[in-house]
Amino acid sequence: MSNDVTTFECSHCGNLGIGDGEIRCCEETMEVIEDDPISSTPTLSELLKSVLDMSETELELCLCVMEGGSVTVATLAEQTEYDRSLINRHLNHLASIGVVKKQRRLLDSGGEVYIYTPVSPETVRAQLRREFHQWTAMATAQLNALQREKVESIADPDDGEPTWEVFYSE
Repeated sequence: MSNDVTTFECSHCGNLGIGDGEIRCCEETMEVIEDDPISSTPTLSELLKSVLDMSETELELCLCVMEGGSVTVATLAEQTEYDRSLINRHLNHLASIGVVKKQRRLLDSGGEVYIYTPVSPETVRAQLRREFHQWTAMATAQLNALQREKVESIADPDDGEPTWEVFYSE
């Protein structure tokens, strides 16, 4: 599978599609949308923050778990010099989105400790892709909610006068 993906638009209904090959809609091949100079390619940090609310620190901790195998909060605190409470909060978030596993282990001396283990890179990629597609669907729904007719009627009402006012206060 190619890493290059293309954005497509249906010339009949306006549906959008993302893929690495031909996409069909309304019984016809969708048209390729050329790169838009207004849009810039997001960095990995920007993408993870927008889609998963994952910080750069969480990405760093996720990579530490993936490289280190089974780790505890205390181990990561020693390796990274981050505060244990911060590491705990970030690891819980990473576990909740499915990019690390969290397992409770009882200690022989009493008490318990949580062990964080990596999931396979393929699983992480699949989970991130799934979350991205869900986020994209929700973002698209938000944009569709703008209701084109309302926006157009505000910008170009029948009587020629705008129906909105700009308020300014000092």
